[in-house]
Amino acid sequence: MKTLYQQLKPEYKQKLEKEAVDYPSLVGSVVNSLKDNYLWSHLTIGQAKEFIQFTDYSYGSLSSYDWSFGEKFFVCED
Repeated sequence: MKTLYQQLKPEYKQKLEKEAVDYPSLVGSVVNSLKDNYLWSHLTIGQAKEFIQFTDYSYGSLSSYDWSFGEKFFVCED
């Protein structure tokens, strides 16, 4: 099974790499949480919020489905 980081869509990996220049500690924490977990539901709410800060989405623009499953951030493999 792949980690969340391995499943992450390329545009979000690139965004994290870019933001790591200005926010190395925070981005490092986000990347570690994605590398340490295999399912979105295993992230804490805080870890999910920290990740979402580095996407083009605001907290309020995400549906309850997005918060529950996070599928829009990951490559779906059958």
